[in-house]
Amino acid sequence: SSLQLARPPLAPYEVIFKRSFDIVVASLALIMLSPLMLIVAALVRLDSKGPALFVQRRFGFNQKEFRIYKFRTMMTQDDGDVIRQATRNDPRVTRIGRRLRRWNLDELPQLINVLQGHMSIVGPRPHALAHDREYEAKIGSYARRHNMKPGITGWAQVNGYRGQTDTDSKMEKRVEFDLYYIDNWSLFLDIKIMAMTVFHPHSYRNAL
Repeated sequence: SSLQLARPPLAPYEVIFKRSFDIVVASLALIMLSPLMLIVAALVRLDSKGPALFVQRRFGFNQKEFRIYKFRTMMTQDDGDVIRQATRNDPRVTRIGRRLRRWNLDELPQLINVLQGHMSIVGPRPHALAHDREYEAKIGSYARRHNMKPGITGWAQVNGYRGQTDTDSKMEKRVEFDLYYIDNWSLFLDIKIMAMTVFHPHSYRNAL
């Protein structure tokens, strides 16, 4: 078997380049999508009891904790040591929530996380802290996902590895794609993933 060397973290100029790209894209997206986001927030509030936004702790770059924003798609607001993943036909998912998940619209508030500097437009998707701890113990290379800021969308997601990870092999495959992205990062790859998120059907294949 051949020895595969992991790419070192992004060089300082690459970090600046990627951060500048994130700020421009997130700012423009928030301006253009703010009417849609206001409508979605109103629909979430009308559809079920609870706030429009779902806030949960996640690990970011170098496992620094932050609070991620999403439109609420479930009846619950879990953020403890044990968090049950959403499953297909999960009764906790609201009517409007199912549609938001189907079209990735629940992720839009994370544009605010990007402007705050906690996330990037593209990167490994962050998981709940309880799930991070579980999979770090099972998958040796899992922690290396935190060598880059988490993203709103990622290489694993546009290749169909999103949604429920009910087996360790599914998570291993997701990690494999995440590490490929980290080791092969380029601005072109970010733009490609953004385009695939919008236009490629695989990005919705495993949505719940």
